Amino acid sequence: MNSPLNTQLSITQQPTVRHAGLSATRLALQLYARMAPQKAGQLVNRMAFRPSRLPMPSRYEYLLDNTDSYTRLKHGAHSIPVYSWGKGPVILGVHGWAGAGIQFGAWVNPLVDAGYRVVLFDAPAHGRAQGSSTDLFEMADVTAKVADNVGEVHGILAHSMGCIAAARAIKDGLHSRHLAMLAPPLSLTAVMDNLGRQWGLSQDVLDVHLRLMEERFGNSVWDKLDLEALSRSLTQRGVIVIDDDDTSIAPDESERISTNWQTAQVLRTRGLGHHRLLWSPLVIETVLQDLNRPVDTVA
Repeated sequence: MNSPLNTQLSITQQPTVRHAGLSATRLALQLYARMAPQKAGQLVNRMAFRPSRLPMPSRYEYLLDNTDSYTRLKHGAHSIPVYSWGKGPVILGVHGWAGAGIQFGAWVNPLVDAGYRVVLFDAPAHGRAQGSSTDLFEMADVTAKVADNVGEVHGILAHSMGCIAAARAIKDGLHSRHLAMLAPPLSLTAVMDNLGRQWGLSQDVLDVHLRLMEERFGNSVWDKLDLEALSRSLTQRGVIVIDDDDTSIAPDESERISTNWQTAQVLRTRGLGHHRLLWSPLVIETVLQDLNRPVDTVA
């Protein structure tokens, strides 16, 4: 069973300029939706596949110039960068939407010092990867391709929507003994609902986007990218990290994932929000402790 570890300690906490840009875009989209809801829905659909390339955390960029291994992996018409540090069992990082592999930069030295090999990558249209658009199915495929390229994967670190991609890759055959999910969303459906609220979209506009999603991926898209359902089949030991002040992914959503994933323990934090989870010493220490426990240890 999962055990709670209660500890006090998409877009949240971005610079004021970015907030202003988002507000202006949101207002323009709402005005457009009033005049042409069908076309506004089509625009939302195009935007949904084009992640913003947020600035990579400068405090960790030096790591990209000091890798033990670097390669560009071919994926379709594009290539994606794969970075590696250390030797030992592989820990693979899967970043979230509009993120980049180096967001796990705070984990590199602690994991290497503990005897692991850290492998990070930028998904298509993210970080330093080529491409201008992608989707969660492609992110899951790329996760599996990187894993095949580096050999046996001991553990996976996933953040936000990267948790859905990682779980989908596992469902499709990716093997990993351990899995850590940081701020996992409930499902793609929940993400779309949250998108509608954030952008102030009417249901008519959102329905156009959802219909186009089904035309592109099939009606089963929502079931295939439902983390609440996918988590029921997870047998890996792991950790779910939930911060009570996360305003991008509702803590209650992540809590529901923990209910289904019975071999995971839960770390509850406060004051870290959605992104500071990625470099919290407490989170890193908790995951490291779980990684180092004997495989047959019961949580």
